[in-house]
Parts: sequence; C-alpha cells; structure tokens
Amino acid sequence: MGKVKFIHTADLHLDSPFKGLMHLPEELFQKVWNSTFRSLERIVDSAIKLNVDFVLMAGDLYDEADRSIRAQARLKKQFERLQQADINVYLIHGNHDYLGSNWSHLDMPDNVKVFDSEVEEMIHETSEGTQVHLYGFSYDTRHVLDRKIAGYPVAAKGGGIHIGLLHGSEAGETTAHEPYAPFTLKELKEKNYHYWALGHIHVRQELSALPPIVYPGNIQGRHRKETGAKGCYAVTVTDEETQLDFIETQEILWEKTSISLKGINKLSQIFDVCRAEIELYRKEGGTLLEIEFLDTEETGADILNKIKNGEVLEAFQDGEEHQENFVWVHSLRVQESNKLAYIEGQETFLNDMIHAVQSWDEQEWDDVSSDLFHHPQAHRYIDALDKTEKEEVKQSVLSMLAASFSIKGT
Repeated sequence: MGKVKFIHTADLHLDSPFKGLMHLPEELFQKVWNSTFRSLERIVDSAIKLNVDFVLMAGDLYDEADRSIRAQARLKKQFERLQQADINVYLIHGNHDYLGSNWSHLDMPDNVKVFDSEVEEMIHETSEGTQVHLYGFSYDTRHVLDRKIAGYPVAAKGGGIHIGLLHGSEAGETTAHEPYAPFTLKELKEKNYHYWALGHIHVRQELSALPPIVYPGNIQGRHRKETGAKGCYAVTVTDEETQLDFIETQEILWEKTSISLKGINKLSQIFDVCRAEIELYRKEGGTLLEIEFLDTEETGADILNKIKNGEVLEAFQDGEEHQENFVWVHSLRVQESNKLAYIEGQETFLNDMIHAVQSWDEQEWDDVSSDLFHHPQAHRYIDALDKTEKEEVKQSVLSMLAASFSIKGT
C-alpha cells in the first residue's frame, strides 16, 4: 500500500468577526482579529517542517459567502508558500464558503485543487510512487441537506490509499451546528477508505479508530463557547497503522474557570484568589478568560454589586492589553443562588411572571428569538443560545425579579 503523510484541517473561518469582543482595547483587538491568520500560518509551517505529501482542507475556509479580499490574499500567500515547498492542497468548500455565492475572487496557485459540487475523485501520487485516491465534493449552496455520502464510491481493496473528504454531520446527533450532508458511521465504513477527513463540527473528535473518522475542529476558537486547544492533525498512513498527531495552532485560547467564594467575604481576598487563578492561564500567546463565582451566599451585597456592575472586571483588565502573553478576563459571572418561588394561594402579578419564565420551552425560545438570530446581518455576529445559556438567561431573569421585588426563595 505504501505510505502517505498529510495535514488534515477544517473550519478555518478566516476573518471571523469574533463575536462579543468589539469593546476590546485596540492593541488587543488587532491580535484577536488576526488570530485566524496566525493559526493558518502555523498549519503551513507544520506542513513544510514535516514535509507532508499534501494538505487536506475540509470546508469553511472563509467565515462567510462574501469572502473579504484581505482573507483571500492571506490564504493565497500561504498557498504560495506550500507551492514553493512542492506541497499540494486538496480542498472542499462547506456551508460558509459555498461555491454558488457571488463574490469577487483572487485566483489561487496551481497547487490548489478544489473539488466540484458533485462527488469526484482526484489522484495524488507521492514522491515515492504511492497512489492516493481522494474523494469529495464542495457545497454549491449554503444548505446541503441531501445524503451526499451515497455518491462516494466504494474503494477497491489493494488499490492504493483511499481518503474521503466530507463537510457534514453525523445523522441523528444533536450539536450546535446545522445537520448538513448527514451520514452514519456505518455508511462511512462501508466505503472501505483508509481515512475520513471531516469538517463542520468545531469540536475535535475521533468518531472511529478503524478506519480513522476524524473532525479536527476549527483552528482558532472564536467565542466563549469554543474553549480549549484548537488545531489540525498530522496524519501518517502506512501498511501497518494510521498515526494521528494533533498540532495546536491557536493564537488565542478561550477558557472558562469557576472560583468558589465560600468563606470569603473580603474584596482583597477575592482579588488574591482571582489573581492566582488568572496566572494559571498565562501561557504563550494570549487567553480570553471567563470567570464564574460560586458559593456567594456569604459574600456581601456591596462586593457582589461591584462584581456585577463591572468595577472588579475593570480592575483585572487594567493594563493587561500591554502584556505579551495576556490573560484578558472578558466576563465575570455570579452563579445566582436566589430563586423565586410561587406565593401559594395568591394570584399576583409576580406569580404570573415567575410562571412565564419557568415555563419557557424550546419552541417559545425559537419563536421569540427568531427575528434576531435569523436576521440577515445579525446572524453573522451571534450564535443561537444553547441549553446552558438559555438556563443562564432564565436564572438571571429570576434574579432580577427577586431583586426588584425584594423576595428570596427558600
């Protein structure tokens, strides 16, 4: 069968708007804004250093159908670096960068091979003479709901190395991403490929070991829900095994931590505990950190007010933008312990509001929020709320009601 070594990456989302960070200091905002491009550079650095046979990109290179010239120019420059190293790029387009949109484009170098809107095969021959059969398709519209997996051919045994590229999601799985180009693991395995290079899901996942069916996740977290290390895979396929090595590429980490204030009732104590926690996240590059305070029953109302009104947050942020390896606390949250309960036997306006809040269901959320989250301009800057965030909103509303009516639940 021979041997092949390649980089598998997906969901670059170049020039992403980075939701919720428009009020960063200018110096810090520039670092964040350029972070997807720095991550791309690290991928190319790794490909050249490892002397891979080719690079696979499994969709969503850009963040929107209307690619910015800046993003295209940056991408072209990196493709040219790979061309100089005699490394081909095989890519598919996904739901964010689909083929059919009208956009002014820059021509890419000849080493870049783009799959068409129908499943097709491309053959790459390595310098050692190994034939690699690559199969994939690009989205021609934003919403591809068909089971495109049916169009992938079954690989003949003993005929080189076979790799599938697919931007889509596992059928029946509940994720934050829309269910495009659905497939089942059984369907993928039946194709007899040596590796499946997936894209679309931003969380790194290995759905199967034999054969490897892999989501590398996105290359740079772009908001508070995309925490932890981000990157790509270096993959080596041989006669005996397939080896996967994860390569971190993020310029900036998004992280979240919780701090218990149990037994802490002085502002200076909170500062000391938080400073120690913040330093744990100081590492090469930068970190955008969210802190949630737990067990605040013994914390004085004055201190809690200073946390909630932003005074404490401003103190932690002061001067941090000038640090080379910054830890920018972008959010301080207090886990609300106050809960409202019905006043039994009474018909009150407060009871009506409590009932309305506590009975919100998924359909009501969608009905109320659809104008915002489906707005043609706004949807680029906000994500639909997940279950955890909906619960946070609900508890915040109940907390505001408790404060407004000076009532605490039991």
